[in-house]
Order: sequence, then C-alpha cells, then structure tokens
Amino acid sequence: MLEINNKKDIIIPFNKIGDNDWKIKTSQIIEAFADTWDEELKSPISSAEITTLETKLGTTLPDGLNLFYQTFGLANIGEELQDLDKMEWMKDIWANNPQNGPDFTSKDNEVLPYLVTFSNYIGNGNMFCFHSETKEIYLFDHDSGSYITKMFNTADDYIKGCLIFVQAELYGEDIDQEDADEWTEEVAEELFGNDIIKKWKY
Repeated sequence: MLEINNKKDIIIPFNKIGDNDWKIKTSQIIEAFADTWDEELKSPISSAEITTLETKLGTTLPDGLNLFYQTFGLANIGEELQDLDKMEWMKDIWANNPQNGPDFTSKDNEVLPYLVTFSNYIGNGNMFCFHSETKEIYLFDHDSGSYITKMFNTADDYIKGCLIFVQAELYGEDIDQEDADEWTEEVAEELFGNDIIKKWKY
C-alpha cells in the first residue's frame, strides 16, 4: 500500500497518459486513495459510451482523457470527474437565463464558445473544461474578475496534478497532514509553476 512518509515517496504517475507503466503507477495511487476513503473503484468506460458522448457533443475528448476513462472510469482523483451525461458546452449553461450567468470579459468570450466541462472542483462552482479544438484545459472560476483561465496544455497534466495532490491523504503515522500537503504542493509547483498552483488551489 502506498504510504507517504517523505517527499521522495510521492509518485509522479506519468509524463503523458499512455506512457510505459502509467497504468501501474496511476492504479497504485487511485487504489490507495479509494482504500483511504473506503470507496469502491469505478468501472472503466467503454469506447462505445465515449463515442456516443462525442457524437452528442459534436467534438472529441482529449486523447489522454479518453484513455483515462477507458482505463479507470470516473475514478476519484480528489476532484469530481463529471458523469458523461453532465458534460456540456459551457456556453449553454446560462443560455436560457443569461442574466443569471457571469459577466464574462471580452477575453473570456474569445474561448467560451469552445469549452466543454468535464470536472467539478471541490463543489464550489468552479469547473475544469477542455477546449474543443486545441484540447487545452481551462478553469472556470466563479469568483474572479476574469472567469476563464488557461491552466494546462493537456488533460494529462490536469489529471497528473490531481493524482499528486491526493497523495497528501496517504501520509504515514510519523508525519502529519500539513507535511504531506506541503510536499505535494512543492512537487506540483516544480511541474507546473507557482502561478498555476496558486490559481488552482487558492
């Protein structure tokens, strides 16, 4: 069982989803995290289900997200991967009641038509989306002057970041949560930079 007792115990599961050993390392983290919360593992999503979703949306999923779904399904990665029937074009969320939607900036509106939601951030109304053409990952922040921010070039990086952060919950008996939180944040900052982690987590 994976246990974090110092910073070097933290697993970086992959550079890119599909790498050699990515399934082994990712499975180790997901299984340990599920065991910590006494949760059952999720079932993989079939390629047929994904094709149906892509047909409904009119765009393809990012390759890494597609492969992750077919391997681990809607696994608990510390943030809520949306059920397939909940994924939608962000522009459509407030289409019928625009007065209730955010006052998007002109910069926001440049990318808004291309964004598809796929993950909820800790239930606070923020959402991660992928760009239908570039497949880059954007964060919708409901409490910000600029509501939409590009975060990652690929879905692989977003999932990798989540899998690093969840390892803070796997700390051993001789350390405490604060130590593990600090280590995982340091590892994530080394990979993605301080600005991205600050925007994501704070």
